[in-house]
Amino acid sequence: MFSLSALLAAHLQAAEKPKKNEAEELPTMVITASRTAQDQKKVPQSTNVVEQKRIERFQATSPSEMLQDQPGVWVNQVAAQGSPVIRGQMGNKLVYLWDGVRINNGGIFSGPNPFFNQFPIDAVGRMEVVRGAGSVQYGSDAIGGVINVFSKRGEFSESLNVGGDVYSRYGSNNTEFTNAVNVHLSNDVWAFAAGWSVQDAGNYHSSSGPLQPTSFHTSGGYANLAFQPVKGHVFRLSWVGNERTDVSSYVQSQLNANGVPRIYSPLERRGIVKLDYTAQDLGFLSDELKVYGYYQYYDQMRERRVQTATQFNNTITNADQDVWGVGIQNAATFGRNKNTRLVYGMDYRHENLSSAQMLNSTVLATGVTTVSQPAGITPDGTYEVFDTFVTLDFKPLDKLLMNVGARYENTHLQSRPEALDVIPGAGYTVNDLASNKYWNAVTWNVGAVYQATKSFDLVANVATGFRSPTYSDLLSAGTPVFSSLTASLPSTMVNPEKSITYEFGARVHTEKLKGSLTGYLTKLSDLITSTTSGTVVISGTTYNATRNSNSAQGYITGVEFALSYDLDRHFTIFNNTTWTYGQNQSQNVPLRFIPPLYGNFGVRFESDEKRYWVELSELWAGPLIRHNPSDEIDAGFSTDPAYGSSSATNPPINQNFQIPGFFVTNIRTGWKVWEEGNRSFSLTVNLNNVFDTKYRQAYSQQQRQAAGFNVVVGGRLTF
Repeated sequence: MFSLSALLAAHLQAAEKPKKNEAEELPTMVITASRTAQDQKKVPQSTNVVEQKRIERFQATSPSEMLQDQPGVWVNQVAAQGSPVIRGQMGNKLVYLWDGVRINNGGIFSGPNPFFNQFPIDAVGRMEVVRGAGSVQYGSDAIGGVINVFSKRGEFSESLNVGGDVYSRYGSNNTEFTNAVNVHLSNDVWAFAAGWSVQDAGNYHSSSGPLQPTSFHTSGGYANLAFQPVKGHVFRLSWVGNERTDVSSYVQSQLNANGVPRIYSPLERRGIVKLDYTAQDLGFLSDELKVYGYYQYYDQMRERRVQTATQFNNTITNADQDVWGVGIQNAATFGRNKNTRLVYGMDYRHENLSSAQMLNSTVLATGVTTVSQPAGITPDGTYEVFDTFVTLDFKPLDKLLMNVGARYENTHLQSRPEALDVIPGAGYTVNDLASNKYWNAVTWNVGAVYQATKSFDLVANVATGFRSPTYSDLLSAGTPVFSSLTASLPSTMVNPEKSITYEFGARVHTEKLKGSLTGYLTKLSDLITSTTSGTVVISGTTYNATRNSNSAQGYITGVEFALSYDLDRHFTIFNNTTWTYGQNQSQNVPLRFIPPLYGNFGVRFESDEKRYWVELSELWAGPLIRHNPSDEIDAGFSTDPAYGSSSATNPPINQNFQIPGFFVTNIRTGWKVWEEGNRSFSLTVNLNNVFDTKYRQAYSQQQRQAAGFNVVVGGRLTF
């Protein structure tokens, strides 16, 4: 009888025997886990690598959707929104990077946010995910994990190399049109790459009809210029930018009697300019030296439109965030066999955060509109962070690789409140918005990889993490955008959240079989949670008031499993399954944003020379049975999020607020239609949700039901 253990034993035994004329498999290198390139098998942390080929085959609508089938990553995705969840953490408890530059800043808020999706879709060349604490490497927020997006870039070549590609695709479900062009030019001194993409997406359709409004438009690009005057010394100037317009939001969209959606973003603009210098093989004290500086800008306009019995109010908020930062990092290897590696460095960044709002109020009876500057907004201010870090890899035994690291980080938040920032009658003053806070944090990690056999490793890692408070934690006041029953008050006394994660696992990597099994436990302390603080009256409406405080502790535990097996040179079967359990021990309730049991399995066929391929996969999730009581006022748990939080007329999706599980079948295929030298034309066809299954993804506020059947056809001409 077939058994997984017998299969594993057989392949481990076979892997120990050297094969004649077998080309050595190149290792998969990861950068994010240690901030410098390292063989993935030698990293104690759990990591995912999504290569460009996989990204092109998946034909995702947004960067977050590219991670939808990855082990240990839960993605709720519809339209322009979508936030990954890693080990029960999302939003401001994950670190998002673009080419190593932090997207997280002093204005990031908890829960789902769109920051990860505000980049051009065809600029993504590769993704790396670190599951688990990454605060030693990246500081605040890296409690649940780190996601690093690498843009496409030019590589040096011995002779002149000129090329590029043109890509177009169409998606039937939301009449999506995406068009992109990429070019590259290089020799042994210069390397240049650039691209531009435009994406238009209409309203999504579920199996029960349109999810209106869920449309958006986006355009953006990247440019990367590298100069190598001397071998091993590279100066690189890069830019990535994106602009999203007419971003519609399904949640609360039907609350206005006149049919105008309540939440709408006319403009979101984000960009990063980075200059870095890398020097390799400088001698005994440096194998790789990096010096870098960057500037990041973000602008957003958001409208919140509320109709009452007598008037229609449109509050327009403009947010502006400017961040600049510098850093230096050095890596050196020591020892007779180069078995010891030291990586150390420091970073500094400065953020200017500001916002303004305007109210257009129209009297319904007369149509007369007045323009005013309403009271109540998060005050302007600055956010500064300085850190220094060090990590050390060494081999105390021939088969044992150890990794230890530590980081010190200092954070300074200073607000500049004005009288107009205070909501009248909400029970706080301008002094309650004045904050000049410093926080210090020290984190550490200890990890190990033990090579039990040539193809079987045991891994362990213990790492601490933290999250420094942001403007949202301390100074946000008023009615939250995505909930309609509560109002928050400023809470300037909160302090950093802390965590420690223990994980242990096993990995197998033979010619045909690759797999991993990881169990972890994350203990959380000083959690910032909202607690009831009476009621307040805002614009004539009474709300339950809440304040943030470090009032909870808890834990998250889980198991992550991934396996792929090559049946022969054509067929591969694959499977991943993730189980997560979280508990707020102080309140004896489940933690928020803990996903249900979920996974993905399927089979893939690759023809000889990889000219044709087809993949059949099943994306599945069990029912969400456990939820935090706070979720019961979240629009994502109501029958129809378009009508906001659960109410008598819009009851919960189920009487006990459970969200049903689902199985969704996807078929993806592609073939290289034509190839001549470096020129080719490839066609990719994806059939998503083949059986038009009705389902909702847990913690998604942008769907009554998820998207139904969708045909995505894409063509790429390479020259």
